Amino acid sequence: MTEFPAAHFRRHRFPAEIITHAVWLYFR
Repeated sequence: MTEFPAAHFRRHRFPAEIITHAVWLYFR
């Protein structure tokens, strides 16, 4: 899990919903 886009998402002003969905897809 080294290429987790959390930091990249934080750089952009993505809604928390997008981040949560990305995390959910990551751990699916």
